[in-house]
Amino acid sequence: MQKDLPRKPDDETLLQLAPKQLVDIIIAQAQTIEKLNKRIVELEQEVEKLKISRDLDSKTSSKPPSGDLLKKAEKKHEDNHGEVETTKRSL
Repeated sequence: MQKDLPRKPDDETLLQLAPKQLVDIIIAQAQTIEKLNKRIVELEQEVEKLKISRDLDSKTSSKPPSGDLLKKAEKKHEDNHGEVETTKRSL
């Protein structure tokens, strides 16, 4: 996306430009801002979709339980860790 951005002229260069050239720069910047705003909206929508799908599992959607294996394994590992400590303390 960086390659689509217009170059940033310095103050001295801008002072030497004709009004028509300044208007052209402003128009180009406005077009770039519009493109970037549209891209921001697209990315925000994608983030929202990902947040929603992240929270779905077999209990809250029509996904099969096999898709939950990773989450269950992580939770099980955390639960077992606590049990191991309890067992060590009991002995």
